Amino acid sequence: MTSPSDAGLQAERTGLAWSRTSLGVAGNAALLAIRELQHAQLTLALIPASLALVIAVATAIYGRRRTRALRHSPLPVPLAPSRAVPLLGWSVAVLAVLSGVAVIV
Repeated sequence: MTSPSDAGLQAERTGLAWSRTSLGVAGNAALLAIRELQHAQLTLALIPASLALVIAVATAIYGRRRTRALRHSPLPVPLAPSRAVPLLGWSVAVLAVLSGVAVIV
């Protein structure tokens, strides 16, 4: 149950969640890139780092759009997640697998 003092905080919580996700993926990109650049050679292991950077930027952009939509009153009619949310979710899952493979190899 939500209290009257929570009114309007949904958009803020949504924005913070998207920001945390974007920051986490960007941190993954930085760690992967630092790991590979310490070896002073460019290998295929930089692909997950580049992919993570692209996903972080896409997540940040979509999160801002989503937060802005939630702040409008009245809310837009189709508020359900579009294709972007599952696509970003799957891309983060693929990134997790690729990062694991890159760290093991």
